[in-house]
Amino acid sequence: MNAGGSTVAGQRPRLAVHDPRAPGLSLRDAFLIFTRQRSARIIAALLVVTLTLRLAAGRWSGWDAAVLVALLALHPFTEWVIHVGILHWKPRRLGRLTIDTDLAREHRLHHLAPHDPRHWYTPMRGALVGFAISSAVVGLIAPTLALWLSFLVGVVAIGLVYEWTHYLCHTSYRPRGKHYRRLWRHHRLHHFKNEHYWMGVTMHLGDRLLGTQPSPKD
Repeated sequence: MNAGGSTVAGQRPRLAVHDPRAPGLSLRDAFLIFTRQRSARIIAALLVVTLTLRLAAGRWSGWDAAVLVALLALHPFTEWVIHVGILHWKPRRLGRLTIDTDLAREHRLHHLAPHDPRHWYTPMRGALVGFAISSAVVGLIAPTLALWLSFLVGVVAIGLVYEWTHYLCHTSYRPRGKHYRRLWRHHRLHHFKNEHYWMGVTMHLGDRLLGTQPSPKD
């Protein structure tokens, strides 16, 4: 396109993509849209803050690696428990009180309208409350400040990977790699075949071991 705004002969202008459901969405455009989302920015900022604090704390040891390995080993099960127990929570009555959460309410809307981008992202208020509680509990038992900060870095990094993976599974981007194709198919089975199965988003080990990964043909 020249200075006057006309298109050079034989070339089509590349239109900016703002809708993650747009046909032919590239991975680059999907990423750029993701970076504009509130949840992605908050989690990324938390990662920068916790990583900066961890680097400043120093005192590195093999225990830091052990913390991260433990988080990764537990992640398939924590992700499964959060999805089943928190996101799929059904409102319960206790006298006149209805027990429900922002996370569960938003997730129900997500299942009612899985193609609506407004419901693809983690509600930050509920997520930050959960993060604060788990951070406080681990902070009480962590032997050193450095190891506690390593835990925080690992949790936030896993959270960012989850947010990106879940978002990408709902965009119009079509997976190319074998690993992502498996994640994409798995999550779509959860939404469009049976919401009581295929609970994992970033890993499937929890589903395999806990009996929620049946054959898609069943």
